[in-house]
Amino acid sequence: MTNISYNLSGKLDSSLMEVLQRVNQVTTTLGLRFFVVGAMARDIVLEYCRAIRPARGTRDLDIGVEVAGWEEFQRLSDGLVATGKFTATREPQTFRAGLFRVDIVPSGGVAESGGRISWPPGHEVFMSTMGFEEAYESAMILRLNDQPVLDVKVPTIPGLSLMKVISWHDRYPERPKDAEDLLFLMDHYAEAGNEERLFENENEILQAEGFDLVMAGIRLLGRDMAATANDATGGAVASILNNEIEEQHQYKLVQDMIMGARIFDEFNETLEKLKKLAAGFNEGFDRKRDPHSRD
Repeated sequence: MTNISYNLSGKLDSSLMEVLQRVNQVTTTLGLRFFVVGAMARDIVLEYCRAIRPARGTRDLDIGVEVAGWEEFQRLSDGLVATGKFTATREPQTFRAGLFRVDIVPSGGVAESGGRISWPPGHEVFMSTMGFEEAYESAMILRLNDQPVLDVKVPTIPGLSLMKVISWHDRYPERPKDAEDLLFLMDHYAEAGNEERLFENENEILQAEGFDLVMAGIRLLGRDMAATANDATGGAVASILNNEIEEQHQYKLVQDMIMGARIFDEFNETLEKLKKLAAGFNEGFDRKRDPHSRD
């Protein structure tokens, strides 16, 4: 890998490095592409790249892997167990590795139309991998270790946010933490390296939001998410966001956001933030489909 975005060698937990080294070893042997997703990606990007400490830490390590089919996924699973570091569980995608719960999320040849996968042998457990391809292609390359060298792909905040929206919607009400994570990413997007963009290149957003950096940052995140998504993912995310801000009896995404973040008295403000995210996403998605359109 080239074009290292950040060198984080020596900054991350050594036990995490050992687990990722083994994942890298097995996937390299099998010729597979992988990247870190989920809450661990959130922690790495925010805390170690941007010095923004998340409200909660995690020992969950989610690995996205592109495989040709379920036989290749099984070879990957067997290879991980053969290292002696991973222990299989009753769930085919879940392993224990020391203190870490490791979920291997396959995409590619195992996916049905719309990026949906169902786990063999019973095919009774479903999940969506929509957005994984875009998140991988737009991901940053981080050097997590110098000796031995370990370069790993991790999604950008827009790519991670796309996956959070889809995961929350796909598995509602099982994934309230996805809503909590999404709100945290929204709240901190401006300070995560985007303040200069807002003042210089995206000044019309800043002015429109009354120079409120948080709200402007959220709207900018929506635009960046739309720029990352392909047409299918963009259409799905736009539908989810627009549905969740329409007047209704139960605002499910907002409720999960405020319950997870324990900000029960801030419903209206959180709904307004979600509206800014949707507005930015719609602006970006419309611009993407019609480059000559104006905001």
